[in-house]
Amino acid sequence: MHPARGALRKEALEMKRLTAGTILAMFLTAGAAQAAVVVERWGISGHLQHPNTLLYELAGEAGTVMRFDLSALPKGTKVYRARLFFFRGGRYGSAFEVVPVRREGGSKDAPLKAAGRPLALAAPYYRWFDATEVVRGWAGAGQRQGLLLLRKAPAFTEGQTYLEIAYEGQLESPPKQVSQVKAFCRAGQVFITFREIEDYDTAKDKMTWGELAGRFQGLDYGGPVPRDEPREVRYRVYTHDKPITAATIGQSELLAEVVPGSGYNTRRVPAGDFSHQRPKAVAMRLAVEAEKPLPAGTGLYVHTVGRHGQRHYAVVSAVNGVENTVDISPANVVGPIQQRPAAPEPVLQMDNTTEVRGGTYHEQWYSFWAAEPLAPRPLRYDLAVGSCPDTMARPAPLHVTRGHTWGDGPEMPGPGPRHEVVMSHSAEGPYNGIWTGVNDAEFTLKGIEQGRWQPFVQRRQEALIRWIQANWPIDPQRISSGVGAWGLWELRRGELYACINGWGMPEVTKGFQLWHWSQAVWGTPEVYKDKPDQENPWVLQDYSRFVLANPETELPYFNIHTGWGMHSTEMGWPPWPRFIRAMIETKRAFCMHSRAVEAAMQKGLISIRRDQSLPAFGNCSLDDNIGDGELGSGRAFGQVNGHLVWESATIVDEPGVYAITVYLWDTAPLPECTVDLTPRRCRRFTAKPGEKFLWRNTTAADGKVVQSGEAPADKLGLVTLPKLKVTKAKHRIWISRK
Repeated sequence: MHPARGALRKEALEMKRLTAGTILAMFLTAGAAQAAVVVERWGISGHLQHPNTLLYELAGEAGTVMRFDLSALPKGTKVYRARLFFFRGGRYGSAFEVVPVRREGGSKDAPLKAAGRPLALAAPYYRWFDATEVVRGWAGAGQRQGLLLLRKAPAFTEGQTYLEIAYEGQLESPPKQVSQVKAFCRAGQVFITFREIEDYDTAKDKMTWGELAGRFQGLDYGGPVPRDEPREVRYRVYTHDKPITAATIGQSELLAEVVPGSGYNTRRVPAGDFSHQRPKAVAMRLAVEAEKPLPAGTGLYVHTVGRHGQRHYAVVSAVNGVENTVDISPANVVGPIQQRPAAPEPVLQMDNTTEVRGGTYHEQWYSFWAAEPLAPRPLRYDLAVGSCPDTMARPAPLHVTRGHTWGDGPEMPGPGPRHEVVMSHSAEGPYNGIWTGVNDAEFTLKGIEQGRWQPFVQRRQEALIRWIQANWPIDPQRISSGVGAWGLWELRRGELYACINGWGMPEVTKGFQLWHWSQAVWGTPEVYKDKPDQENPWVLQDYSRFVLANPETELPYFNIHTGWGMHSTEMGWPPWPRFIRAMIETKRAFCMHSRAVEAAMQKGLISIRRDQSLPAFGNCSLDDNIGDGELGSGRAFGQVNGHLVWESATIVDEPGVYAITVYLWDTAPLPECTVDLTPRRCRRFTAKPGEKFLWRNTTAADGKVVQSGEAPADKLGLVTLPKLKVTKAKHRIWISRK
């Protein structure tokens, strides 16, 4: 072919391709202009496009009929989505049951008949009902009104209820669109940022809470509470496996609705009224990249990935419910994003350093975005990790601290040349010191009886421990945790924690404050009467019961100290005697109010590890009488096993032979005591039930035999030496198979 002809043909083909592309673009543009996704609301009053279109009608024992006037909805229009919103106060409520119905014969007084299944709540927030199929049916049939029957419902604000419908129509006045949308996937989460359409922070690099006070109604542990007057501004996040355009946004999945100010950390705010008590405190912006706070005016949503593959994302503005679904461009659409499920990882927000003796101490603060099963719904939590790399042991012990346990945020110890790594993290807010799990119906439209109690905070704690183990040189045998107030879940996890310490309440049914607060957090015991025990916090939080029912389970060593703000009169001293006696009866290793054990640990004489045996003491003659639970009986806050110590380094744990050195600390009130001793957590020393063992009690200094005898192993294979004589001189105890 002649070169000129080839060039002409190539040019013609290019023109044909461009023409086709231009025509297609024009078609899509024209289509978008003629038919867009329109989002509007029907209800009584508020931020609605169709006010006074909802009427409640009493239907006797059947319930209450909600009649929506849909005359403004174009007949036969295509419905993309419909959401039914109710608003009620309180943490929990009973269940809604909403059923589509019709009138037999069409007359106003005709009997009601179900016209479909009850509406389902939409996961993962459970704050609205999915009414899409019902409204599609109404629109397809050209119905001018839609009927929903409230068979049952808790108290709610009737005037705020509305039905939001996304349908094919003409969008007359779209709101200003968001811009600068960006997204990336890391550790199983997609981080989506965008430029908000209103400057709540006036684009200043440093805003104070006082300056922000007038822009928000308040601050919640989940984020800012927007001030929705004179208009309601929201940002809606969509995803699709195909590129999102004005033509495809109707088929896209609505992931979330984000409020203004989502880029701020509202958990770490001054206590009390932030706008009056600490108005000059700088409001902290979140970071999605290590130590890089988001720019002013930036919104944020973090999506935890559910499936592997490529996804596209879009963020659109919504004002009074009306979305801008027509201005879809690279400014507010990103993708494809390659994503895969993975364990979420915290994001470093700041690294506070302090020079200490021997090195530099780092207190690093992180944000951790979590969803089911680590959180009742998608939420962000604070996390702090403290370490001094210059003095840290390798491998290092890890200690999880709750501080005084009264707050729902991290409470870190002061900086120092620590040999361990310290971690503290958020509980479920907005509760003070609640570390006992919550019902996943909280702050949703789920009925509390529909919800399920789950130990979210403990799951997060264990997930964070795994993350720390992957990023710091942690000794897995030396993980310990503080407990306090209501939280004692770690007692169940002897396979993870070597030691727990603090004053976690062993039974929540004792103490009037404990009783009332527990009901506020979980709901009443009646809510769980038909639930299995593993989903009933009123059963699970009875640790005396747990200890007695599981005598074969190895527990973490429990260093009990009822202090740090404990109010036993109202919180509950009564369960402690029962719990202590359960620990002694089942031969568990623990101490209560023991300065001796703490001093020996500080000196390195006692090192508590999961892979090393330790003694369980019981019935010590120096124990205080802790009474029967009444504050006037026995000695409240008394000590148990409080003067006994041992040496970890000299324990012999071999097949058929066990040896340990024990003695009274020099502050013991008497020079001698008697005590029962049972080796626990043995690795090599094992016994069969009923097997006989010889034992002897010798003075460590000269090997003189103080006592000797024979002891059988019990039904669990535990060998107990009764009434050992122990003095302030060191005693070497030997046990050998007969």
